[in-house]
Amino acid sequence: GFAQMSDNGSCDLCGLPVGLQDFSLPMPERTFRFCCEGCKGIYQMLNDIEDTPGPPGNNPSQGEPK
Repeated sequence: GFAQMSDNGSCDLCGLPVGLQDFSLPMPERTFRFCCEGCKGIYQMLNDIEDTPGPPGNNPSQGEPK
């Protein structure tokens, strides 16, 4: 098997061992954990997860009406 470098488990995005800094993302089903801010950001982007909810009607990711 693959020996983990820490007991923290592996990144839910890339599978690398989670280091001393634990970038966790609490979700209703479970807490996802990432090895870096980048993996956490990519996971949120892929799953349309908002870290901090912004004001309603002001979400640039929805795209501007043409």
